[in-house]
Amino acid sequence: MVEVECMNFGVLTGGGDSAGINDFLYFLAHRLENEGHTLTGFRSSWLGMVNNDAVVLNRDMLAPHRHTPGTMLGSERKNPIKDGQMDLVLASLADRKIDALICMGGDDTLGVAAHLAELGFNVVGAPQTIDDDLRFTDHTLGFETAVRQASTYINSMINSNVGHDKDMIVEVMGRDAGWLALATAINTPACACMCPEGPMELEEMIASMTAFKKRTGRAGLAIVSEGVQLKNVDRGELRKDAFGNVYTAGVSHIVGGKFEQATGRKPRIQVMGYLLRGGIPSPYDVDLAANFANQAVDLALAGKTGYMVSRLEGRQQAIPLSEVAGGKKYLDPVYLEQQLARLLA
Repeated sequence: MVEVECMNFGVLTGGGDSAGINDFLYFLAHRLENEGHTLTGFRSSWLGMVNNDAVVLNRDMLAPHRHTPGTMLGSERKNPIKDGQMDLVLASLADRKIDALICMGGDDTLGVAAHLAELGFNVVGAPQTIDDDLRFTDHTLGFETAVRQASTYINSMINSNVGHDKDMIVEVMGRDAGWLALATAINTPACACMCPEGPMELEEMIASMTAFKKRTGRAGLAIVSEGVQLKNVDRGELRKDAFGNVYTAGVSHIVGGKFEQATGRKPRIQVMGYLLRGGIPSPYDVDLAANFANQAVDLALAGKTGYMVSRLEGRQQAIPLSEVAGGKKYLDPVYLEQQLARLLA
């Protein structure tokens, strides 16, 4: 039997949280403990790395957090590259004697991880975002649970809206891509869906809602992604985070106002917001968490630094972080138009 030298692993969770992260941490600790390695968690993502704020993790302390949303390590939109603090990140890793770092998050978190790998550190990334917009993935951790959350809440409200003859416009997350909006629309009786990629414009959404009401006599439902761009609408200067991402939440109120002006019908507006990040992780996301944790350990032990674990085309794959960072997985506009035409109410 070949003995593997004990390694000290570090882990952080960054960006917007989602269901399944705590299961990922548990499976990570479980595997490492079984093989004689240690695990240190850095709190608040890259902020914890800069401040050397960390805690030793083990499976017994993580077990009560299984099947819960959020991340017990916390998260923060901290950009140590922009702030010129990568030297502090390296110092924290050296102080904690970390041999390999596993970073879970979206494109911003993984972008910093890619830079750290370029500096020569052993880094492995794991994809997590309810937006499902990371390239080279079938799905990211948390997406499936977010779709279930959105469809459950919306379907529980539909009868009330129909009973009061109130059209409903529901806003879901998705700053750059409409994967979450489209999946939500398919899993609800929506007759309209607006995504950042198009092709449904505001006028088309209003026309779809009006046609649905005329055909069925019932109030309509439209799903709107927070990142849709509205023609001839100036939203002013929107706030940005540490990575330059614009906070776009609230666009549904503008859409609702335009809808009322055009139809004379005042719709109900529902911004799902952070409800989509909650909920008990679905079996699919728990399975994904377990696979990502074990694959990340495999890569780190093999010294394959600078890669992101992924399930792509149904198979486990390792994707260079340099190819993931700075890009997005968008809905193809032609595919989106076909789906809207074929599947919506």
